[in-house]
Amino acid sequence: MKNAALFDGDAVAEFLDSLIPGQISPVLFQAMPDVMFWLKNVDGEFIFFNDAFRCEKQVEEVLGKTDADLIPSELARVYMEDDRHVMETGEPQWNKVELVVTANGGVEWRATSKVPLKNRENVVVGTAGISRRVGMDEGLPVPSQQRDMATIVGAIYKNVDKEIKVIDVAEAAGVSVSSLERLFKANMNTTPKQFIIQAKISTACERLIGTNMSVKEVGASVGYSDHANFTRGFRKVMQMSPTDYRRNYRRGN
Repeated sequence: MKNAALFDGDAVAEFLDSLIPGQISPVLFQAMPDVMFWLKNVDGEFIFFNDAFRCEKQVEEVLGKTDADLIPSELARVYMEDDRHVMETGEPQWNKVELVVTANGGVEWRATSKVPLKNRENVVVGTAGISRRVGMDEGLPVPSQQRDMATIVGAIYKNVDKEIKVIDVAEAAGVSVSSLERLFKANMNTTPKQFIIQAKISTACERLIGTNMSVKEVGASVGYSDHANFTRGFRKVMQMSPTDYRRNYRRGN
């Protein structure tokens, strides 16, 4: 991330050391409802998080817990492996686009950045991270290609209730199918077809959790006219059936 080198690191560190601890992250990140922010210790336990991260959960439901305690195991494994890599290498992770569990138990595509945290003895003692939904591009100081991707992704999410063809996405974006494939591979590490499926499934997760629609109705609401196809597609992404997902992750269960 080139922007990280645009300031004097030593001067910033000296200034931060002069401040009373706790003045920055609790205040500023609470004022950013679309941005999830958290701090973890070396064991991956959450020691601070903003309201956007915990949403309606009580603090004690999250504090001291790890990803493995809070979210589906397949996603937790990815997050924890990234944490370990950041701590072991000391290298930040910038804007990794990945599926993230939302506050209501669904999943959505978000851009996640993580940095290692060191104590005064220069020993890594944890990580800090932020995450923002892909497609929320208004005013973001990002390269034009990322803004283009955010627009494309936003358009896909707005049309998840319909059949979405890759060629139609390419035409709407004003690029060839091969160029669209390269854009998704470079920025999302997936193909347009796979992303469309995952966008539909992530929306279905939200509706399974947050509505009383039947599983068949949820499938139809994200463009699956055939219930069996919806179940197969959902299971391939989430490693469980839509019924099991609702049973396991619906709020209050």
